[in-house]
Amino acid sequence: MSGKKLFFFAGEPSGDLHGAKIASALRTLSPRLELTGFGGAQMKAAGVRVLEDPTQIAVIGVVEVLKHLSKFRALFRRAVQALDDEKPDLVVLIDYPGFNLRFAREVKKRGIRLVYYISPQLWAWNPGRIHSIRSLVNRMLVVFPFEQELYEKAGVPVTFVGHPLLEVAQPKQTRIAALEKLGFEDGLPVIGLLPGSRAGEIRRILPTLLKASEQLKEKLPSSARFILIKAPHLPWEIYKPILAASSLTPKVVERWDYDCIYACDLVMVASGTATLECALLERPMVIVYKTSWGTYALSKLLIRIPYIGLVNVVLGKKAVPELIQKNASPKKIAETVLSLWNSAEKRKQLVDAYRTVRQSLGEPGADHRAAEAILKELSAA
Repeated sequence: MSGKKLFFFAGEPSGDLHGAKIASALRTLSPRLELTGFGGAQMKAAGVRVLEDPTQIAVIGVVEVLKHLSKFRALFRRAVQALDDEKPDLVVLIDYPGFNLRFAREVKKRGIRLVYYISPQLWAWNPGRIHSIRSLVNRMLVVFPFEQELYEKAGVPVTFVGHPLLEVAQPKQTRIAALEKLGFEDGLPVIGLLPGSRAGEIRRILPTLLKASEQLKEKLPSSARFILIKAPHLPWEIYKPILAASSLTPKVVERWDYDCIYACDLVMVASGTATLECALLERPMVIVYKTSWGTYALSKLLIRIPYIGLVNVVLGKKAVPELIQKNASPKKIAETVLSLWNSAEKRKQLVDAYRTVRQSLGEPGADHRAAEAILKELSAA
């Protein structure tokens, strides 16, 4: 497909990762494609000509978006201008529905074919969006099997490609080797702190996780160790004052390292993609989330499902403990972690549930299948 041009838009770090994986697969399948768009460092490293990086302003929640509205409006104008300047043959939008569904209208106006990768969570809230998706999107690429049925019933062209994390979220070392890399010995409790990948999440959730860890330190064996997984794209300035205010000094890992997560006996993790990653690594976890009270109140009105953790959503039941908003207190988090630590049976039940989740996510190779579907749409452009 010599001379064909694809335009990507990935607005968050997770989208940047998925975009990079697809770009690499496209490079293998069709080396002469021109790949351009908005994304982050990983897409750039994969050969995408990145015009701008929007991942630095990624936020979640209506209230949080309103606070940054001027930035998003400016970003939208620049993205539309880039669309006119680049004149791509096909646009690939990755997740980020608040922005991308609006941007899709501009793509449609220009008569450009559009593939959407990683569906908006219609099954969680605002299912009416499926009508606009049907009018805007030429093909939806979904990563959960129940999403395929949802779109097929609505008459939206859809392909289930499997979940891209199946071949990504796996350790490269044994757990013993991972512990040695951290400077820890086998046999001591290792607790992971995964407070999220957005600045707002770090500010709201990390202080609570540190306070919970202070309580855990008193009740776990004295050999217990704590690991903080830092979001590599966020500056240290966000973390420093929070860590300085805590009596706990966790070992900080300055990268998203599956070996380090695998080394943990238990993890306290912010709701999001990381919960699925921890499940695929078979780590017992407690899901924690805090947002602004305005966003929380609005979400209570809009969200149609009883769980927020992706593992629980896929299973259709609450297998993993979820502590949200006022329930996400240091005391409650510490008690829940201790309950898991003290019960081998509870940890086994979690691992069994994780294996059920893995089986439902299809086969490895999602990136390659997504790239093939994109090329098929491109051939129709």
